[in-house]
Amino acid sequence: MSEIKSVAIAGASGSLGPHVLKALIDANFQVTILTRSKKPATYDAGVKVIEVDFTSVESLTAALKGIDGLVSTVAGTAVENQTVLIDAAIAAGVKRFIPSEYGTCTTSPKVKDMPFYAPVFKIKQYLEEKAKAGELTWTVLACGAFSDFLFGGSMFLDFANHKTTLFDEGDNRISITSMPNVGKAIIGILRNFEATKNKIVRTSQAILTQNGLLKTAEELRPDIKWESSKVQASVILKEGLDGLEAGDFSMPVIMKIVTGTAFGGDIYGCAYDKTDNELLGVNELTEAELKKLVADKLV
Repeated sequence: MSEIKSVAIAGASGSLGPHVLKALIDANFQVTILTRSKKPATYDAGVKVIEVDFTSVESLTAALKGIDGLVSTVAGTAVENQTVLIDAAIAAGVKRFIPSEYGTCTTSPKVKDMPFYAPVFKIKQYLEEKAKAGELTWTVLACGAFSDFLFGGSMFLDFANHKTTLFDEGDNRISITSMPNVGKAIIGILRNFEATKNKIVRTSQAILTQNGLLKTAEELRPDIKWESSKVQASVILKEGLDGLEAGDFSMPVIMKIVTGTAFGGDIYGCAYDKTDNELLGVNELTEAELKKLVADKLV
């Protein structure tokens, strides 16, 4: 039986948060939402909402009393500040902390010193230190790219305009997982307390390449002609790093770092050949399901 019965979530109103919140409710956990302000929101009647100061250990500790697990889905800009959440979780006696990471190559040592990724590694190291001292346990979930974004945007394939910019030769592999299935994986972590204790777990519904996805699209709709170009992932990454060094901290520059690494292929470990899908209760996409995802974008 799971040792986790009550769960708090930070970042419930973001992109991933609502999917995790739904999974927690559907799994019948006692759910508490930590929020900066109690602005009107359509939360389930059984969910407790507590207004907190995310910069205050005292405020967060009071809100976390009696909570067994804490799931963070805070935005990337708030990742480094999760030390406050961790300290409060320890003070309140929380058993398990799942940090906001949920990335493609965030567990690769090759990105640990890069801007954007460095805060993620700082949090992981902080958790390892606290776990070693016996103060709490943690689990990091690596889930690849969100398929919702990958199929909903134009970075991998531009379905709307029938264009694609291939990274390198178009054969770089990347794992994908939908946001609802990330929620399901988090339930798997909480229900398998010992098996997921103080470790990185991985989930992947499919491993894709641009060429493979393009081939599927062409087979489904041979009447559509695609326009292709190429770019080196390493060049995109360098442009992003050079931009930051020059003092440009804009989102387009940050996205070049994310893109250059996430779509950089096996060099950054972006495809998970070994996963914890079975433990976490996540099913891989069947060929028919993948084709449907593509077909739905080709209407």
